[in-house]
Amino acid sequence: MTTPQQPGPPTPTHGPYGRLNPYGGGQPGPPPSAPPPTPEQPPTQEQPQSQPPGGRKRRTTAVIAAVVAALLAVGGVTWYTLAGTGEHKDDKASPSASPTVGMPSPKPSGPPGPDAAAAAGYNKDRGPGDASVLWVRKNDIDVPQLGGFVFGPWVDGDIVVTAMYRTVTAHSVKDGTVKWRLTLDTEICKAPHLPSEDGKIALALKDKLHAESDDCRRLQMVDLRAGKVGWQQKVAQEDTFDFMTNYSIAMSGGTVTFGRHGYSTGYRLSDGRKLFGRWDKSECQPYAYAGGPKLVAAVSCPTSDAEKPQEEIHEVDPATGKSRWKYRLPVGYRVDHVLSVRPLIVSATYRAQGGHGIVVLNEDGTKRTSLQGDGQYAEGCADESTHDGNLQRCQVVADESTAYIATIAQNKDTANEIVAFDLGSGKVVRHIPGIPGRTAWPLRMEGGSLVVRMAAVLDEPGSLATVAPGATKAVELLRIPRAAGRAASRYYASPALYVDGRYILVQSLIVGTTDDEEREKETLMAFGK
Repeated sequence: MTTPQQPGPPTPTHGPYGRLNPYGGGQPGPPPSAPPPTPEQPPTQEQPQSQPPGGRKRRTTAVIAAVVAALLAVGGVTWYTLAGTGEHKDDKASPSASPTVGMPSPKPSGPPGPDAAAAAGYNKDRGPGDASVLWVRKNDIDVPQLGGFVFGPWVDGDIVVTAMYRTVTAHSVKDGTVKWRLTLDTEICKAPHLPSEDGKIALALKDKLHAESDDCRRLQMVDLRAGKVGWQQKVAQEDTFDFMTNYSIAMSGGTVTFGRHGYSTGYRLSDGRKLFGRWDKSECQPYAYAGGPKLVAAVSCPTSDAEKPQEEIHEVDPATGKSRWKYRLPVGYRVDHVLSVRPLIVSATYRAQGGHGIVVLNEDGTKRTSLQGDGQYAEGCADESTHDGNLQRCQVVADESTAYIATIAQNKDTANEIVAFDLGSGKVVRHIPGIPGRTAWPLRMEGGSLVVRMAAVLDEPGSLATVAPGATKAVELLRIPRAAGRAASRYYASPALYVDGRYILVQSLIVGTTDDEEREKETLMAFGK
């Protein structure tokens, strides 16, 4: 376990599930301001992350429990209907550019292989119909004193990539072996939700290794297909009031955006060249983006009453940062999460009264509908104490006609369900019941069917199921063996993937009181036929 030379607060990072606060907007309070830019330091070749002088400090159980509790808390809210107007607008941007920064590539290392003994142990008493545990990986990265949050996973071809602390690792989907690994020169602060279509990501790094503050103005491009780092760039400080407040990263159309309150910046993903900055001659400014098939901005406009914010949703041109259209939310609502980019589904909260609404927009920015439903819903969004500022961290699945959102179980003996909303009318059209003792989450669409994750709780083994178009019953596709139930339940609040017939669980937090305990933590488990 790595102990910083000058201990400070941990970098805010996050796991995939958490409490959706009905009284908060999409952005929590600001971290410390950023200092003047400092020269970039290149990533280094893979080296052991050694323990600085001064001895090792044991982590306290209370601290660990608090971090884990933040990840596992899943909340719900009552929904209200949103009203607003769609409007087309072209805002000007300032596309001044800065030089690119070429960086050397670290060499891949040779970490341990998958834990064959653990997989064999889980498979030993496998019952009829149980899936096989294909491979298991245990942690082999020395993490900071308070643990390490896992970024990703990102799937590209036959690899699944995760990042933690200073390390980016690609695992084979087939057998769990490490295809490549990179060690960066400082800690990872933030990461995008999805890689680009050509398999690239840009990570936000701390300005200095083991820095006491959480200043993260360095962008590092990583080519997932080549297993190499590319350019590194210092995020431009637009002026003296450009503080590091609620920053986030999103990518779309060959552009990576670094969003923060009032001073968002876009860079070309291929070479790190600055494409745009703060909107010129506009009081309203983007503060966060959602990426993927289009680039969507959450925009804040000045008001005289902090409890009555005025916010807008814009689609922007990834190459210029200019607005293609805007949709103005009712006064008092703040963008909370982008549940889907295409179709565009946006969650917003009304801070003053605790209201909550979900609006669906057309491709031209006009309103399609608002979702309408009674009861408590769990969108499975990231807790604001982790991955703050990122808009795309919710377990909601949508196709062109339907959005699937989980509910909250009434008690431990009842099952939650997944509710299907018609995107044309906004009304509930189907209820898909879950299984008592497990929590049902929509995972993805495949061939027109919904893939559902029945997450393990305590010793109950989880499973994977599919729901045919128009159906209300989930049909089991894959069942985790009971011997692996307790291990799989530790991934309850973590990401899950269904890739090439394999169900892969990815741990979102690695923490232990000693180095030996850290190394016993399982980080990935893969199941299949």
